[in-house]
Amino acid sequence: MIETSVARSGQGNHVASWVLIWNMEARTFLEDLRQRVPAESLADYAGKIAFDLGGEKGGQYTLVISESGVLIDEGLHDDAHCGLETSIETLIRIIRKEENVLMAMMMGKLKVRNQGEMIRYARILGFM
Repeated sequence: MIETSVARSGQGNHVASWVLIWNMEARTFLEDLRQRVPAESLADYAGKIAFDLGGEKGGQYTLVISESGVLIDEGLHDDAHCGLETSIETLIRIIRKEENVLMAMMMGKLKVRNQGEMIRYARILGFM
């Protein structure tokens, strides 16, 4: 289990600060959240998101989001509020806005469990 505290910063557009590398491993990608998600954006969020990321550099992780930061846990939690199943490459393309979330879902590249709950997290994760 890895705990990351979110740096408090006054940066305007947190999506612009995302640094993504195509061959990034899933764990590294998720650990990078502390730099990509400003603490002030977590004030109204608390929950768990399960990521089942396929591909050579994928993995299974659960993000536990609270006001105090983001906890990254290996494995999928049964009590996660929502879940994503995709490849790490597709997820990176979605974050970079190179692939549309809805199209990825329609094409079967992205499967979302509890879509209503995922919409709550879409902005802070950079999906929208």
